[in-house]
Amino acid sequence: MKKQPQITEKTRQKFIVVFCELYSQKPIEKISVQEIANNSGYNRSTFYQYFTDIYALLDAVENDLLNDI
Repeated sequence: MKKQPQITEKTRQKFIVVFCELYSQKPIEKISVQEIANNSGYNRSTFYQYFTDIYALLDAVENDLLNDI
């Protein structure tokens, strides 16, 4: 997964952006991994290469925000 760091970071960021868009529209319980993957243009297995579940993705978003502050 770390062979092309620019591509892997771009993919990770795409998942984060799509998640944030969905999270702004509905509660986390209504968001599925499949929905995030479809809207990102990747499949579910790619999502799971980066995050274990939606809550891990939420943790990553929160950590990124805290690091920026």
